[in-house]
Amino acid sequence: MKRVVTLYFLLSGLTLFAQNANDPFARMRQQFDDFKQAKQEEFEAFTAKQNEEFSAFMQEAWQLFENFQTQKLQLDKPKMADAPVAPGTEKPTENIVGAQITPPATQSTNSKGVYVLRTTVTPQGSIQTYTPSTTGKNNGVVQQEGISFSFYGRTLFMPCSPNLRIRANGVSERHAADYFRAMAQMPRETRQLWHAVQQQAYDFGLNEWGHFCLLRSVAETLLTSSDECTLFLFYMLRNEGGYKVKIARGQDSGRLTLLLALDNEKEVYSYTFFRFPENERQVKYYAVYGGGKAKESIYTYAFIEQEAPLKQMRLDFDRTLNIGDCDQQRTLHVQKTGTTIHLPYNSSHMAYLNDVPMTVFPIYFSSEVPGESQEALQRHFEPYARRYSQEQMVGLLLNFVQTAFAYRTDRQQFGYEKYFYPEEVIGYPYSDCEDRSALFSWLVTSLTGLQVIGLQYEGHVATAVAFTDPNAGKGDYFSYGGRRYYVCDPTYINASIGMTMPQFKGKTPKVIRLKTIAHTL
Repeated sequence: MKRVVTLYFLLSGLTLFAQNANDPFARMRQQFDDFKQAKQEEFEAFTAKQNEEFSAFMQEAWQLFENFQTQKLQLDKPKMADAPVAPGTEKPTENIVGAQITPPATQSTNSKGVYVLRTTVTPQGSIQTYTPSTTGKNNGVVQQEGISFSFYGRTLFMPCSPNLRIRANGVSERHAADYFRAMAQMPRETRQLWHAVQQQAYDFGLNEWGHFCLLRSVAETLLTSSDECTLFLFYMLRNEGGYKVKIARGQDSGRLTLLLALDNEKEVYSYTFFRFPENERQVKYYAVYGGGKAKESIYTYAFIEQEAPLKQMRLDFDRTLNIGDCDQQRTLHVQKTGTTIHLPYNSSHMAYLNDVPMTVFPIYFSSEVPGESQEALQRHFEPYARRYSQEQMVGLLLNFVQTAFAYRTDRQQFGYEKYFYPEEVIGYPYSDCEDRSALFSWLVTSLTGLQVIGLQYEGHVATAVAFTDPNAGKGDYFSYGGRRYYVCDPTYINASIGMTMPQFKGKTPKVIRLKTIAHTL
């Protein structure tokens, strides 16, 4: 009986082989699989060769770079201490119910060399200070199948091989090259981790800075020293993320520093940077991790052609931030309608946004509030949008921002300049001119679909709105792009559309051009 069964399976196999041999589609599939396998092997061989060439390049003596720089703020004149009130009107009672009273801590890090640049604008000029981030090591847990860690208050699990827990033997050129080679020997493990980071960043609606933050948490869970974390981040961001990033060593401290090329088309104010020549241009790389001193010269390698295709890290938000459900709520009064609105916000968002490098105004003006806040705003304002004219609706939103949020300058609230995303205006007890302008801009574009521009004066930011209704708009306006934009100042309390603060009347501001936001009503 056993011989019969064996003969049956043998004949079945021969029959199946004969069928496949005569099946043109099966042959095509096999040829395609063979082609894919050959291309994969070819790619892996090319990558291995590139990695070895770069490792050898890293091992050569690094050059000394001394000229670190900082970026001057867009608003480098002191802001008004109090928000003015339109003539003949009264200032509303301050209401900070549900607001977060203290600024959230940035994501914890075990690198005592991480310094964030803070700028205070005074009548005598701008003062820059360097604040070390020394909030302690990430208390994550390493498991066989992955790691769990806290990410801005949310516990995450991420697949991560324990094989990536590589120890560094030092900080010299040779030690850095050896670490790079060791990481390059585990392409499957690093690729799996990068895919998990990408997916988590997408699910949370993070900008590209979130890739760095997620990897930073992974590194600080896996590894024990900031030098090892810096080497780990360097490899992952460069080889898996495809970002322009450099490894450097402090001249005085001897500590490793991660230099990351943040979007050079926009100014970044939170970190010192170095300029490096790449072909026919100069690229700014910011010191975002590691290091030993706030202001020190560094040793690093020069440009290698391998780095030409690498990309700079963008700070724009392309999706709505969504790090879990909102867990806080602020109660606000809508003066014009005599109603109250409850706006949810997310403490994890507040912590993450506080960690994103401070950059140019258009990014803040074009960013969204959480989905739950959007729904609350739509429910509240949609009945008015259905029966109000464009001018009435914009006037309602303008007065809401002017009167619902208490005014304080960043210097009064934090002791340094901090630009807000719209959600931060909801979460913090106070806001100033550029913050309120960012929220108003988002409200108008999202709830009415009208175009908004920012107006940047010396020491002040306002907005202007272009109406499509030919009967809408009166008062002060600016012509831009062939359209009339009527002044709307969210800081000028109770001011109507077309009213400019007296000290800025007749002055020509710099236009802050904004990208289009989807209309939700």
